[in-house]
Amino acid sequence: MTTLECGHLNNLDMEGQILDILINNNPQFVFWKDRSSVYLGCNNNFSKSAGYQSPSEVIGRTDYDMPWSREEADFFRRIDQEVMSTGKPRLNFEETQTLKDKSIRWLSTSKVPLHDQDENIVGILGWYVDITDYKQMKIQIDEKNKALLDYNLQLTKSKNELEQANSDLERFTYAVSHDLKTPIRNMVSYAQLIDRTQKTNPGKSIQEYITTIVDSGKRMYNLVDDILTYARTGTEELVAKEACINQIVSEKLLDLQQYTADGKCKVSLDLPELRIRCYPHLLGVVFYNLISNGLKFNTSARPEVICSHKETEKEWLFCVTDNGIGVDDNYIDEIFKPFKRIEGNGFEGSGLGLSICKRIVRIHKGRIWAEKNASGGSVFIFTISKNLS
Repeated sequence: MTTLECGHLNNLDMEGQILDILINNNPQFVFWKDRSSVYLGCNNNFSKSAGYQSPSEVIGRTDYDMPWSREEADFFRRIDQEVMSTGKPRLNFEETQTLKDKSIRWLSTSKVPLHDQDENIVGILGWYVDITDYKQMKIQIDEKNKALLDYNLQLTKSKNELEQANSDLERFTYAVSHDLKTPIRNMVSYAQLIDRTQKTNPGKSIQEYITTIVDSGKRMYNLVDDILTYARTGTEELVAKEACINQIVSEKLLDLQQYTADGKCKVSLDLPELRIRCYPHLLGVVFYNLISNGLKFNTSARPEVICSHKETEKEWLFCVTDNGIGVDDNYIDEIFKPFKRIEGNGFEGSGLGLSICKRIVRIHKGRIWAEKNASGGSVFIFTISKNLS
């Protein structure tokens, strides 16, 4: 071998050593593979990350021989083939890598095709940097931003609820002062009539006056009772329980005998026999109010109420259908507001029953609305969520 040839080989050896030094001192993780995604080499950082002592132990292995998961290995090889088949690099994409100790790292990876002297693609060169700290920080920031967004949404919701509460309170104050004054005024007026009658005409019957006073007292009692129910709804500590809806409503029908005792009124139940999660007492109040309304606000010769249900993936839907007086389209949204009564319908009521229903349905994470019954009367529809804590 000539001196020139020896010098040439020495130069090649030196170039190889320099290349090894450059690759192994690169802070990134570097590797290269053949067209079958078999490892041809890597730097020290990569071999240690893969759980091997030196790059020589990695040569000839595939991603399925590494500690990363099967899904990660499939993904790595799929990107390899994409880069080699298209001849286009994939730069700075994010992926995960499971290490030998089962910890998971986040990587920012780049892969480019390797060409031989004839420009044929013979493999890929890849490198990545560990961005786990950055990714975890970003996740924390995203979580804090989400928490802040949720807080702002809750704040907006609370603000809207407060505004609605103030509006309800204003309406409440007006309605209470008006509705309580009326029976009290009647009671005072008829008591004065009794007093005057007893003084001027002691023999005259006062039974009519007494009946009016008693009726006014009952009305005031019922109004105060409804006000207390409305005020308490949603303020007490609630615990959801498994209960049979059919049984709850059947028990409530016992309290409606004032309407059903004579046999002229009919209540039909098509409700689930299975036990579902709800607030049983409150749900009973909803059915009681809707059924009693259907029977009370009814001029039919045979008042009838039908309770039915449907089940969806996320909620239960209940319908209470009656053949009563129905609700005019102009009032169909108004009737759920506190103390909202339809003037001139000739029926007594505090105007709180449907408001109480709406509150209870909201506690069940549901909705309530009214529709016209095609054959006359009304259909009240409400839902309760299957996701109650």
